[in-house]
Amino acid sequence: MPMLMLNLEYPLTRHFPGRIFAPTAIGGAIVVLVFLATINAALAGYETITVFDSDFNVTQTHWFHRFLPMQKPKAGTLCDPRLLSLGDTVSTNYTLFQYTIASIDTPNAGDSGFSYKGWTLDNCDITSLYVNGNANTFIIDLTVLVSCRADESQVVQGNDYEVTLRTDWPQSTLAGQYASLLGVQKALKNRGSFNATVDARGKVLDSITSLSSSDFALRVFELDALKNGTFPVIISFQAQFPWCPASLGSDVACALEIPPVNITDMFEYSPVNGMTSYSTSLPTSESNKPLIDTDTSGIIANLVQTVYAAVRIDLGNPSPNNFLLNSSVIPQAIIASFPQTFPQLANESYLYSILVDDDYYKQVPGHDQLSISGLLPLTVPGPAIVDGVYLCHFQRAKSPGSAFIAVLVATLSMFSTGWALFLAFAAGLVKNRAPSANACVPHGSESEDSSCKSPQKEAFILVT
Repeated sequence: MPMLMLNLEYPLTRHFPGRIFAPTAIGGAIVVLVFLATINAALAGYETITVFDSDFNVTQTHWFHRFLPMQKPKAGTLCDPRLLSLGDTVSTNYTLFQYTIASIDTPNAGDSGFSYKGWTLDNCDITSLYVNGNANTFIIDLTVLVSCRADESQVVQGNDYEVTLRTDWPQSTLAGQYASLLGVQKALKNRGSFNATVDARGKVLDSITSLSSSDFALRVFELDALKNGTFPVIISFQAQFPWCPASLGSDVACALEIPPVNITDMFEYSPVNGMTSYSTSLPTSESNKPLIDTDTSGIIANLVQTVYAAVRIDLGNPSPNNFLLNSSVIPQAIIASFPQTFPQLANESYLYSILVDDDYYKQVPGHDQLSISGLLPLTVPGPAIVDGVYLCHFQRAKSPGSAFIAVLVATLSMFSTGWALFLAFAAGLVKNRAPSANACVPHGSESEDSSCKSPQKEAFILVT
């Protein structure tokens, strides 16, 4: 019974024919080795880290991008989108107003979420304004609705959405009433080091909202006293605006014409006459008649135009019909004098006065601090985006030791595999061209190949 023996074997070797094959193969191997080391320095020599960045479209540039342009990240691929839900708070990079997500009519993230990926707000615009002025509480409450919709290119890419933003704030001269406007707060904090190029928008917002509200409130108080309680002390109305986002351009009619003051619903209360209301959605009748008259039309129009202009700046809309951006339209957009229905009734507009800087507004104590001389016209240097911080994934070089080991292991594994395949292919090619290339000849023969010699004894083996 033959004994089972465990033996080790070694392959016989041959020199490849030709004088240039070996130098060429070794030279090529060195070139490939350098190439693989360079590739692996880029692929294995870096690690991914997570950082916070305010720019969703941030990119990175490394030395190897010159040789591997496909590895250079595109804008918007390094950061995770910002997921927003109902009630979340946002602001734009102009930071004039603080908005909450009022409704997500068409979600683009799940069933009810809004995924924001840093695009501009060129397709956002103010759609509605709600105003409640109450002389009994000395407060005017304002609410603005802004609609943002996907443009055609986003819809084609499968990113269809529609979101409504809401911002609310009170206007009052009461010392205990907090000024909640974001831009106003920034301007107030920087009073000691005011920078006209940075804080001008907040300063102007503070002044025009204060004075348009003063025009409204003072006229209500004066008319209430002159009319013996028949003038409404509570005025509440809703205004609607045409859809005219920045994406339509600055040469369309809605961006050139003075914005219309479209009051669709209104409510009034006076101690004598009680409550009255009006709605454009109902037929006109004795119980549904327009309530705006010569005493209220001017103060309502100025307040509406002020809010409309300020919000559109916050949305980065550079429309020429904005009187804060184009001073030449102030006389057409803002009413300078209200109808003087009583001889003793003041009829000049404080808002118009501060816009043209004629000092009339300074007659009221404290108004001199609202001066915006030299700050108009404002500028809109670029489109608005949602201000925020994103979670981004950057590539950072590993430590020298870790990078060396990672590059060495990756390079040697790739090179050894490729070198073995190359030798196998070359050997097969030689064997196909010369069938006797794998044969050993007898020892002592003129064509003897020394690689066939056995290290144990002088013998020959014919390999077939």
